[in-house]
Amino acid sequence: MSRKREIKNHVELLQKGNRGLYGLSLLVGVITGVIVSIYRYGLGIAGNLREHYISRELLTNPSKLLLIWGIFIVIGLFVDYLSRKFPTTGGSGIPQVKALILRKLDYIFWVKELLVKFFGGLLGIGAGLSLGREGPSVQLGSYIGYGFTKIFKRNYTDEKYLVTAGSSAGLAGAFGAPLAGVIFSMEELHRFFSSKLIICTFLASICSNFVARRIFGMDPSFNLNIKYPTDVNPYFQFLFFIVFGIVIAFFGKLFTVSLIKTQDIFKGIKLPRAVKISSVMTLSFIICFVMPDITGGGHHLVEELPHLNQTILFLLLVFIVKLLFTTISYATGFQGGIFLPMLVLGAILGKIYALTLITTFNLHSDFVIHYMILGMAGFFVAVVRAPITGVILILEMTGSFDHLLAIATVSIVAYYITDILKLEPIYEILYERMPKKKIEDDFEEDRHEHHEKTLICIPVSAESEFDEKLIRDVAWPKNTLVVAIRRGETEYIPKGSSKILAGDVLVLLLPEKQADKLNETLFKMGTSH
Repeated sequence: MSRKREIKNHVELLQKGNRGLYGLSLLVGVITGVIVSIYRYGLGIAGNLREHYISRELLTNPSKLLLIWGIFIVIGLFVDYLSRKFPTTGGSGIPQVKALILRKLDYIFWVKELLVKFFGGLLGIGAGLSLGREGPSVQLGSYIGYGFTKIFKRNYTDEKYLVTAGSSAGLAGAFGAPLAGVIFSMEELHRFFSSKLIICTFLASICSNFVARRIFGMDPSFNLNIKYPTDVNPYFQFLFFIVFGIVIAFFGKLFTVSLIKTQDIFKGIKLPRAVKISSVMTLSFIICFVMPDITGGGHHLVEELPHLNQTILFLLLVFIVKLLFTTISYATGFQGGIFLPMLVLGAILGKIYALTLITTFNLHSDFVIHYMILGMAGFFVAVVRAPITGVILILEMTGSFDHLLAIATVSIVAYYITDILKLEPIYEILYERMPKKKIEDDFEEDRHEHHEKTLICIPVSAESEFDEKLIRDVAWPKNTLVVAIRRGETEYIPKGSSKILAGDVLVLLLPEKQADKLNETLFKMGTSH
């Protein structure tokens, strides 16, 4: 078969793969919505059980106290066993999804891993660890998308779309934020927009959100009595936003550095792992008595903050304890994320900042909720470095668009300052630190000449290595063949003199064995500035 004929056949295969993809995205969204809603509901039950059984009255019953303490340790050791047996299920899950999309990770036992992620998260977060439900929800959705590609025998290109659709649906179901689920996948997982990807993720997110709303109702995720404060000069307001964005950027860096350092310290402690895990579960047990509001993800704490009469010093204490407990909880490698704890920390900083303004300038108490909302968005953007997602997520979770300009201002200032501080996105850092499957370093051309080929799609961003270059002028990795360029709704077979433009999607043909090694390299060439 001639090379030209081979290219044509692969392009036809790529186009044929679109058939039924949108229908599968719908099904992925529905099933993800069901699973994530059950997961979310189970976490609510676990929180209620923890609140019911762990009370001050328990201190008067030593035998029962020791029993529940023992249960905490047993839960910790069991979840740790699951995490070590199925390492791809540990932690947030978002770095794993990125690795899966870039072919640096496989869900070899995807059904078992889905169950481990589900029940491991219920047990760990249910036992009070300061971890969130959103990362596990994103990975649960990715398992569903991955499973559909195996059940319906879809190709690798469709696998990326369905995994991304499931991930979007997971976030949409966890927070009731379908648009944020779509944007998060574009901004964080793929870093490019395409009509096909938008349709797949939108279909899945809407279906997941529809299922979640049938169970949890139509109210936004955060039940806050929101009112935009208007009794301050708008120029002063804008100045307050800028200062807050700067402040929260530095706290975002504090969180990122603390999270990574705590992981390193936890790993470096020369004690048996069982002892370390038992110590963390004992800490969680104690905090359930002393400061129960900071246990779990902390969703309830955000809703209670506006009504609690707390001093600035006490709020600083709560912030420090929540931050440290979150980093320690995440260092265990248990099935839980940092997404929701980040929002809680941002809300606490927002209230601290609001109380400072109220005390200094004698402002109205409406500023408390106002800056809590801005704090959640700003802190998320400072840590995750995804400004569009941060803005849309908080707007959807609060159900109010009155704060759009304020949220956007704080978010972009926080993003700019963290850029100056050279702070990498937290999920990118976690992705780089996670173990990935080993890829051969040496490839001989004749070994792959007759091997099965695979297609990958690489986006082209402005000022990347591909932008404004001719096909023949790019230093392509060995055995890479450009078989098509997607530009808008048009797809054509290029020549050596074809120019690559920002916004294009390159369809590349690679030997199957080399795809794992080259996918990440090509992706960085197309998206890195």
